[in-house]
Amino acid sequence: MSKLIKFVAVGDNHGDMIDKDVAQQFFKFLKWFGKGNNNLEVIHLGDNFDFRSIRRGAGGKEENESLVADVKAGKEFISRVQPTVFLNGNHDDRLDQIINGSTSGMLVDYCNDLKSDINNHLKKNGCKKIYDYHAEEGVHRLGKIAFVHGYTCGVRAVEEHAIHYAEPQGAVIMGHLHSIQQINARKHQGAVGFSGGCLCRKADMTYSKNRLATSKWGSGWTYGFVQGSDWKVWQAHRVGKEFIYSIKGL
Repeated sequence: MSKLIKFVAVGDNHGDMIDKDVAQQFFKFLKWFGKGNNNLEVIHLGDNFDFRSIRRGAGGKEENESLVADVKAGKEFISRVQPTVFLNGNHDDRLDQIINGSTSGMLVDYCNDLKSDINNHLKKNGCKKIYDYHAEEGVHRLGKIAFVHGYTCGVRAVEEHAIHYAEPQGAVIMGHLHSIQQINARKHQGAVGFSGGCLCRKADMTYSKNRLATSKWGSGWTYGFVQGSDWKVWQAHRVGKEFIYSIKGL
């Protein structure tokens, strides 16, 4: 019989934009779910850092913000969670955008050094695989479940990702959307798409204040197991002030 592997997938904590109350609930869950289990994969779905001051279009006060608090918070989250897999998200990828596109040598050097420091910190904390933000190569697979940060954010994004990345009778778990969704995709033999929510503070992310999609954001993460071709995904989400989750029968 195939070995049962448990997993937790979490993301979109956004550096110093992290919701500390939600994070504490997640740390509590992770300790409980992973207790005494050597076959646990902890998959970070990306956007561990916010990097708002180096985004394209940043201006004014935002552009002048230091990255120190953002980087410190993101590294502290890595130390606490110790992901075995790390998928760079579009916010994390802002370093590579500068490295590959800036005309400022000093800025390129800084971003190269910061990226190296982050990757070394991940490896020191047990990370075995680090994926670039890349629609073809930025995909982690565990059994019949694919994990991606996310490459579209429209109304049908979860289903689009399930159709594109999931194996028949499999699933995809994505970040990026900050919403809690489960969609059965119109795909031969079936596939399911999951969006697990976020760990960031919606009210403080001012660059998203004029986007209607923020009304769908929710705090949470996904978890489950794979065993051969079998799999199960659960979604942890908040009801009132408490998070609801279960591992009945696992």
